[in-house]
Amino acid sequence: MEAKTPITSISALGAMLNAPPIPDKIAGVIRAKQLQSVAALVPTIMLAQLISGAVLLVVFWNSEADKFLSLWATALCFCSGGTMLRSVRGHEVHKLKTRSQAAINRLARASAISGILWGIVPLIVMPFTDPIGHMALGVIIVAMCFAGGFLLARVPSAAFAFVLPIMLGHVVGMQLQDEYVHDLMAVLTLVYACMLVVCVQWSYAKYVEQLIAEAALQDQQQVIGLLLRDFEETTSDWLWQTDAEGRLQEVPGNLNTDKAQYDIMQYNKVLVDLFGACEARTVLKKSLKRRVGFKDLMMPVDTGEHKVWWLLTGKPFFEDGFFVGFRGVASDVTAAKESEDRIAHLAHYDALTGLPNRVTMLETLEKRMRTKSTEDTHHALLWLDLDNFKWVNDTLGHPAGDKLLQMVADRITQVCQADDIVARLGGDEFAICIERCGDRTAIEAFADDLSKELAQPYLLMGSAARCSASIGIRLFDNSVPDSETLLKHADLALYQAKSNGRSGWCRFTPELELKASERREIEEDLQRALENNELRIYFQPQIDAKTHELVGCEALLRWQHPRKGLIYPSDFISTAEDSGLITRIGDWVIRATLAQAKRLPDNVRVAVNISPLQIHSANLFTTIVNALAANEIDPERLDLEITESVLMTDTDFTLERLHQLKKIGVRISLDDFGTGFSSLSYLRNFPFDKIKIDKSFISDMETSEDSRAITVATLGLAKALGLNCTAEGVETEFQSKFLSNNGCDELQGYFISRAQPIDKLGNFFDIKPVGLEHERIGKTSHLKLVTPSTKRGADQRFAGLKRQ
Repeated sequence: MEAKTPITSISALGAMLNAPPIPDKIAGVIRAKQLQSVAALVPTIMLAQLISGAVLLVVFWNSEADKFLSLWATALCFCSGGTMLRSVRGHEVHKLKTRSQAAINRLARASAISGILWGIVPLIVMPFTDPIGHMALGVIIVAMCFAGGFLLARVPSAAFAFVLPIMLGHVVGMQLQDEYVHDLMAVLTLVYACMLVVCVQWSYAKYVEQLIAEAALQDQQQVIGLLLRDFEETTSDWLWQTDAEGRLQEVPGNLNTDKAQYDIMQYNKVLVDLFGACEARTVLKKSLKRRVGFKDLMMPVDTGEHKVWWLLTGKPFFEDGFFVGFRGVASDVTAAKESEDRIAHLAHYDALTGLPNRVTMLETLEKRMRTKSTEDTHHALLWLDLDNFKWVNDTLGHPAGDKLLQMVADRITQVCQADDIVARLGGDEFAICIERCGDRTAIEAFADDLSKELAQPYLLMGSAARCSASIGIRLFDNSVPDSETLLKHADLALYQAKSNGRSGWCRFTPELELKASERREIEEDLQRALENNELRIYFQPQIDAKTHELVGCEALLRWQHPRKGLIYPSDFISTAEDSGLITRIGDWVIRATLAQAKRLPDNVRVAVNISPLQIHSANLFTTIVNALAANEIDPERLDLEITESVLMTDTDFTLERLHQLKKIGVRISLDDFGTGFSSLSYLRNFPFDKIKIDKSFISDMETSEDSRAITVATLGLAKALGLNCTAEGVETEFQSKFLSNNGCDELQGYFISRAQPIDKLGNFFDIKPVGLEHERIGKTSHLKLVTPSTKRGADQRFAGLKRQ
């Protein structure tokens, strides 16, 4: 190791003796502590001075210096007495928490006076005494220096003011003597003085370090105390502590909770006994026993008035290696727990009806499915949907709809048994999981009772509303893999119940799943059909009933399937409506029909059927306008045929949309007239251009007098309202003549022609070639008359063909 140089050693010594810097905020406090430590020693210092002075007088009283010593002793007594008096009078001052530098300076001046008095003694005594006296004087002087230096070490300036004059006086006194021994003693005195200064400075530095550390610790304790008080006063949390036996030792003084909770936090009460039985309480008990920490244990506390919830966190603490107890934090989380319970309730129950929701029903089904049915016990899932709920919402308003759902829930609950699980799945759909003893007829009997109960009128907003329900039933069996499949099967049965006429029930069979699979296949094929251009437009001519001249064609959709061949609309339109593809298909039909209408004579109209979903499409008006403009078709040549079902959904919007189309010149016809509920009101609310008599009346005309009467009445109504009337489904000559004789305007059906591609209708009119622009000016299209001899045998032999 390298030896330290003298400069390095001196630097290290200086660093050791230098007191650390005192922060301004505690300088006054440290000065007060310095003065207090010295003030406590003033009686001792004064007594030491007086005893030393008395010894000095006794030793040197018979010398020639006795007169001077008498004066010195008088001065010493006067100074010591004054110091003692000031110390007694300043007793209260010494209790001050902070002192100024001036107080330190006053103490240094008083110490300097005492030091000067003792520094004079060698100058008075040494010239008049022998070496023995010199030795005695040296002992007294050194004793006073070291005693005074250490007693005043807490205030270095006072210690130095006392010691240095004495040492200086002693050195000067020895220098006045002739013996060389006195020179050596003077040097030794200086060495002692240096040692004393170093010791005083080192003691002071350590003392200051200690005071600064104590001040910092006190500040930390104050901050921690403030934080703890603020913690207890401003939050719902509080601190707790137990002894080694688990009994409460510290009870919060400001518990921010009700008095009932505060009363149970009693001193020396066992902590575990505060809480009710729960899993968290077991964990707490084990943790206390094993002396391990725990965190966020939520436990109920029974206050006698109501139940509250506390969240507890704690850990063990030890002193000198011995277990003392537990400390921790507790908080009242009752509000959070109640909110959590409400959220959990909402997650599993319907807010409107209070019934379990879909999630809870799925959980119930999973449990019930693990319970095997026996010959005497059967489980089943009933899925029901209200038949007329939309009407209630639209006519009576949503508050009435909500009230209806609550009434339906009450009725279902009343019909069900105590063990049945009733759930609202969403909207107007409900599900019931039931268990019945006996054979399966017990479940069917329950379905009958439920249907009858729900079909009874409801009193809503002062009005009687009927809102029956369709029900799908799925019995539990081993073929069902999970609850989702069970719900899907019940939904298929519900769909079939609605198809059967509603207000009834249907039990699931494998055939329903097969039909659903076929519908999905049709839906997928339809999607590809639109992309692969597999749809076709066929036209069925409409002729004037009197002149047999061609007046129009109805565009009928066909699907040229790559594997199944030609498919008629009755086999795929319902699937298109259920899947939402009907809107895209309807737009395509409009564009394709008007594109081919360019090849028809200019005075021949084209009729296109519009579905209920399509009438609400935002693209309908734009599609029609763009197609008319792109193909340069007169709007009056386009005849849009709608059914009464279109008008039954959102009537105001539908009528507004129809008026919008009417303004641009498009003709509007009411199709399948007579099969709905309110045909006459629709005729009054909207100015239709034409009505079409449904084919069901035409087909029974030859055998049913009622059908003939209804047809004649319809024709008379059309004439009275100034409307054209078209009869569809005309298949015999008798039907044709009867309709003509009774005022029917137009005929359509197999008797005239079946629906065909436009290129195969050349016997009715001249078909313009594809891409050839028609010259309208100065030319008239040649129309052919259609008679029984020219319609290529389109007579009764077509009666057996497929319906369009």
